[in-house]
Amino acid sequence: MAKYSKIAILFHWLIAILIGTNVLLVNLAEDLPRAARAAYMSPHKAIGISILVLSIGRILWRLGHRPPPQLDKVAGWQAKAGFAAHISFYVLMIAMPLTGWLMIGARGKAAPVDFFGLFSVDLAIGKNGLLAGIGKEGHEILATVLLVLIGLHVLGALKHQFVDKLPFVQRMWP
Repeated sequence: MAKYSKIAILFHWLIAILIGTNVLLVNLAEDLPRAARAAYMSPHKAIGISILVLSIGRILWRLGHRPPPQLDKVAGWQAKAGFAAHISFYVLMIAMPLTGWLMIGARGKAAPVDFFGLFSVDLAIGKNGLLAGIGKEGHEILATVLLVLIGLHVLGALKHQFVDKLPFVQRMWP
């Protein structure tokens, strides 16, 4: 059985854990007062920057390292759907942090993001209410699309693993 490379597996699981953490942070912060929300949103922003950087690294790695061949028993339409889902993931892993950056940076009052105490990242791009609104709406819409895609991805992997009896999970498991 052909597996993904160790680096591809590391990128996959590290980004997956960071996305899950960001979903948790934003859900915990949602109904809190503004001052308390900052304690959750500050790491959310730093993690978003991490996801952006790691996603660019993952795409660059993928361009130079082919994934293992598709298993022969996967129906053609399912292979095409899987390919479309992977491309969609790459687009979302870049677009989500960028729309978050736009939302925060265009408010005109963005404080630098503390990157886990190591350094700060200035997200300010200048006050522009229209761009901030586009960033906010885009970020929220893309978040919904990402959550649906994650659900389909997990269900597809489990279907191939347990219904089709194909070693899908093992190909990406560390």
